[in-house]
Amino acid sequence: MRTLRNFLQALRGIGSNRVNAALMMLGIVVGIASLTVIVAVGEGVKNKVLKRIANLGFGPESFSVYSGAGRLFFKKAEDPQSMTLQDAEDIRALPTVSIVVPRQRKRLKAIYKKEFTDTRAYGVTPEWVIARDWEMEDGRFLNDSDLRRKRKVAVMGATPIRNIFGDKDPIGKMVRLDDIFFEVIGVLKEKGVTESGYDPDNRILVPLTTTMSRLLNQTHLHSIRVRTYVPETVPETMEAVTEILRRNHGLSSLASDDFRYVTPAGIMQWVTEQKQAMNRMLALISTVSLLVGGIVIMNIMLVSIRERIKEIGVRRCFGARRLDIAQQFLFEAVLISLAGGLLGSLLGFALSETSNQLDLLPATVTWEPFIAAFGLCALIGLIFGVQPARKASQLNPDETLRA
Repeated sequence: MRTLRNFLQALRGIGSNRVNAALMMLGIVVGIASLTVIVAVGEGVKNKVLKRIANLGFGPESFSVYSGAGRLFFKKAEDPQSMTLQDAEDIRALPTVSIVVPRQRKRLKAIYKKEFTDTRAYGVTPEWVIARDWEMEDGRFLNDSDLRRKRKVAVMGATPIRNIFGDKDPIGKMVRLDDIFFEVIGVLKEKGVTESGYDPDNRILVPLTTTMSRLLNQTHLHSIRVRTYVPETVPETMEAVTEILRRNHGLSSLASDDFRYVTPAGIMQWVTEQKQAMNRMLALISTVSLLVGGIVIMNIMLVSIRERIKEIGVRRCFGARRLDIAQQFLFEAVLISLAGGLLGSLLGFALSETSNQLDLLPATVTWEPFIAAFGLCALIGLIFGVQPARKASQLNPDETLRA
């Protein structure tokens, strides 16, 4: 019963000192709001990357090998012409591999009459549409006959179709890539621009043999997409591919790879590392803000004790023990801190939703920051409420009544 009375007295104390309570909450509100937004943005970035991987056609059983040494997203200009069709054929012979798609790439202008657009032309094989899990909107995809006869045919994405053909039917039309005319035989189903601004539909696909002999006039590959039968065999397949490429490229045991891998796991690892680095920095800022909020609570409560001497004296005269006074002030500190945490969580939620609505930053609100917020607030209230509670409980009853 004493604890309940002390709790209710703490509520009355907060109600009679609303201005002080509001000032004490301010630092906690800012800290918790920051923490909520940090976690929401981190989850939003992670979800966005997962969607981007899905748009790239990257399943857990797939990976790509790119010409040129370097790390993911940090390519070095070392031998970007290292891979050939022979590499692709040797990889195709591996027992764990189901599909291999060698690729070439070039940025160029696609022109139809007076209309033109900047796009990316890819030289691919017929397996590309299977490896990417991409459906056709109209027409057909490239086939083995196109590849064997080096035909000048093209399958176009929705973006260049829209830019140069408008509402016209593109099938059968001739589009010029650089100085060569290609017949449009198919249209890829539109996927749409991702949240990060990447447009997977801005592409034109032509037979790989045609790009080698007519469009690019080069034999080296930009990359090779590899799909295994099951995701579990990806690591051993990558090891086997490494052995093949190093052997084919005549690399010594001391030489670095002249190729690099891109995998869904690698992309997620890179994103996770960036997210963790950002979270550490922003969490430090939030922690400092919470500590400042705790210090503000402690100092304002210490100052307010002088204003509440008579209140403390009256309670002591009516039988309140030192422990009761200490509990009251400790309850006040914790309640104020929790109230600040609640308001901060609501503010953080509102800021996260606003960020989503205005497309400023991707944010996904989860329940974890709310649990962490109340735990941190209770801890802050306990730690920084001890000193004011101790000081209030040690006041002499006679002195409090004479004040």
